[in-house]
Amino acid sequence: MEARDFELLIGQNIIDRYHSDETRPAVFELLGREWDLLDDVWPPAYSPGGELFADLIPFTEMSSFLEMGCGTGIMSVLAALSGVERVVGLDINPAAVRNTELNAGRHGVADRVTARVSDLYSAVTPDERFDGIYWNPPFLNAPEDVVDSSIWHETMFDPAYAKLRRFFHDALGLLTPEGRVYLWFGEALGNPTLVRDLADDIGYELRVLKRIELTEIPEALADAFPGDLVAGADDPDAEWHLHLLELTPLRSR
Repeated sequence: MEARDFELLIGQNIIDRYHSDETRPAVFELLGREWDLLDDVWPPAYSPGGELFADLIPFTEMSSFLEMGCGTGIMSVLAALSGVERVVGLDINPAAVRNTELNAGRHGVADRVTARVSDLYSAVTPDERFDGIYWNPPFLNAPEDVVDSSIWHETMFDPAYAKLRRFFHDALGLLTPEGRVYLWFGEALGNPTLVRDLADDIGYELRVLKRIELTEIPEALADAFPGDLVAGADDPDAEWHLHLLELTPLRSR
């Protein structure tokens, strides 16, 4: 099986798990807080991402922050709770925008957090600049001819990583002089240098803030990954992992 077909299988397994799950709560707990969860918004309890390591992002040094693909809005809320004065959450999914607004209100930071429906940066105004931009993007490179425009395919797949390339490239014009990009990404399926290669091509210095081996995938999603893939994480040459990355534009040095 080709790598992209393999990634399609895994992604579709995860989507099917979501649709068959009748136990998703309307409110869930993460990081010692309760969060609202609307239908058609990805449940972080399935696979918590960079929000688990938000303390590694220097929010106290920022006055503005953008969360791409805000989903339930956890990272946006955490940024505001850490003192960031202006937080913008963007998502192509209108339900996610509503969900972010709900959680900003729940945690008393609605005056600092603005959520907008956006296709990548389309809803960013020309005068806006940010000290930090964060994204937990689609990890999987499925064949383009089988990916549709549904919310779940948008969430799960990025054929040829075209969206990730646009995210990095366009961020250069939206960062303040000291701004940084933060990415939670999984290079788990045979391309262990993808982000580093993109960083080199576009003009970023990359630093790993946190790395997690693939064998630590959430139990709720373990059966979405074929057994030979998880077992292969024992191979030190595979470099299958998840990580929180900080990318600094080289122009700011």
